[in-house]
Amino acid sequence: MLLAARSQLIEWFKLNKTVANLITGLFIAVITTLLFVALGLLKGFSVQSVIGFIVVAWLAVENGGNDVSKGIAPLLASGAASKQTALIYGAGVTIIGGILSIFISMKLLKLFTTGLIGSGFPITGNMALMIAVGAALWVALATRFALPVSTTHAIIGSILTVGSLTYGLSSILWGNLVEKVVMPLLFGPLVGLVIAWLLTYVIKYVRLPLQAGKILIWLSSGAICFVRSLNDVPKIVSIAVMAALIGIDGAEMKTLFSLFLLITVAMGIGSLVKGAAVTELLSQKVTNLDDKSSLSSLLTTSLLVMFASKFGLPVSTTHVSSSAIIGSNLHSGVKSVNWVIVRHIVLSWIVTVPGAGLLAAAAFLFYRIL
Repeated sequence: MLLAARSQLIEWFKLNKTVANLITGLFIAVITTLLFVALGLLKGFSVQSVIGFIVVAWLAVENGGNDVSKGIAPLLASGAASKQTALIYGAGVTIIGGILSIFISMKLLKLFTTGLIGSGFPITGNMALMIAVGAALWVALATRFALPVSTTHAIIGSILTVGSLTYGLSSILWGNLVEKVVMPLLFGPLVGLVIAWLLTYVIKYVRLPLQAGKILIWLSSGAICFVRSLNDVPKIVSIAVMAALIGIDGAEMKTLFSLFLLITVAMGIGSLVKGAAVTELLSQKVTNLDDKSSLSSLLTTSLLVMFASKFGLPVSTTHVSSSAIIGSNLHSGVKSVNWVIVRHIVLSWIVTVPGAGLLAAAAFLFYRIL
């Protein structure tokens, strides 16, 4: 009886891969959050806040599954590591970056809690839940279909939609959106492509010992996983702060550290469990990377994202790394790039803000009906 039920469950999961993908991420988030509660790392919060943390941890899991590929895809493409080794390495460095992000990337935390919606329009716990649901669903669906998308864009789309539905369009700080979010995200891919293209030519004429080249690939791959964690963890923690209805300035450092740790652990597990699909796409299907082009794309991405983290600019690691991978191999000719895959990737970027916004709106309206 039990064996039959088990077989039916496995068969159902095979036939419903999209639903199974969503359930996997949510299950990881539930277990991780409840473990933190059981260990006393999240004390004094209401049931609603804990539910909010679970949803936000779900977003972190999906972010890890989609974004770890940006750092390790060239590592895999160059033959420096196997897929499993690359995933373990990427997840480990992601966790280190997430833990340190509380001390380094506070500018991003404040931007995403106070920089998009006016101060006269408070973010409620329910609004934060809908924001997290919209972003998590979009990133999870993108990961299911092996599309590298921007969690930053998904969060922004959800915030704009939920804020507009609650308070109206006048509640959105459009000036901050253009200056601090839209412009960096718009020019990130272009800058990444051009720098990677130029850097590849430089690296071609530098005779590095084979071992030194491999070491640089490992180091730059780790740097991307590290800095993208510095960039993304504060954004996701900011939603957890909203869900708990605590202010950044008024929150105890112990509470903030617990939230940073929760999001970091969830992101690390997501990177390991769900990171294979997008990694395979970027490493094998966009273009063929050799040691030199892999190193070029990795150096370009790590330097640009590190620069963005230092100055509090929420650039998309997805856009920068994907364009760097394309640019690093253009020296081999336009035909060296699979433009059909590139077109699908760019289209997914374009529809991420409205797509996540629509999912957040659906969650918002569903909640209102209940």
